[in-house]
Amino acid sequence: MSVLDLRRGPQLPTSAAVELGRERRRTLMVRLGLAALAVGLLTAAFLVSRDLKALPTTYFATGSGGIVVLDLSSSVDQQKAQRAQRVIRSMAETEGRIGLVVFSDTAYEMLPPDTRSEELRPILRFFEAPPGGFRRPGFGRPGGAPTTQQGREESPWSLSFRGGTKISTGLAEARAIIHREGDPSLSVLLLSDLDNSGFDSSALTEEVSAYEREGLRLRVIPLFPAAEDRDFFERVVGTDAVLDRAELVRNTTVKESLTLVGSSPWTLVLIGTGLLGLLALNERFGARLVWGRAA
Repeated sequence: MSVLDLRRGPQLPTSAAVELGRERRRTLMVRLGLAALAVGLLTAAFLVSRDLKALPTTYFATGSGGIVVLDLSSSVDQQKAQRAQRVIRSMAETEGRIGLVVFSDTAYEMLPPDTRSEELRPILRFFEAPPGGFRRPGFGRPGGAPTTQQGREESPWSLSFRGGTKISTGLAEARAIIHREGDPSLSVLLLSDLDNSGFDSSALTEEVSAYEREGLRLRVIPLFPAAEDRDFFERVVGTDAVLDRAELVRNTTVKESLTLVGSSPWTLVLIGTGLLGLLALNERFGARLVWGRAA
């Protein structure tokens, strides 16, 4: 007995092999035809999936997480802080991993990159505007002194960040974290009003150049910057790195529970239905010949 015979399982001799030949050939043709259709549908699904306009609901397109670099300098007023809060809330609603660096004239790591994004929720209260006053993150009145009469909740960084803005410090801290983690796929997302100190322009340009040399991905969410500040920053990082308003609104208004959102892929749904139909037809008309005892 050959190996092929063993693989086919138990066999019985029959004198009706000639009579069954026609059915065998018909079954073979049906199976080959259905297989060809299935290959065609799988090819179509592959081609259609490449053209889907799926949009990342997080700001880290690589899907591997990233580091948020958050500006907490005194120039971040109520309107700017509220935009930052919307962005942070949208990230907190994902199921990804995220790191957080906060900065003013200095920077420090608040959350490491492998932190669950939901851990961002506790800091949202420091950006809220309750009745009777806005809860600034540590800057209740000019000069950085907090005001208790507004009912503002004291933030962890109230006593740390009372200086100007040096964006290079935040970006440098994020880059150092990426080196420490050994994961260059981590993206960096800067949230800032871009009101950078003039003394930091050279350091900022050098830091952005370091990102480019090392192939690190940097994106910027401007918090209502002045026109001249935005123009300068776009010259340094490039216009493609700065999110426009449409993309910002799209990301902050989507309640995220998955990695991707987009228009419903009805073409893929139809192709999947077709594949299920082919499997059913194969089971119905392409099954091997079986028999049992006569009734």
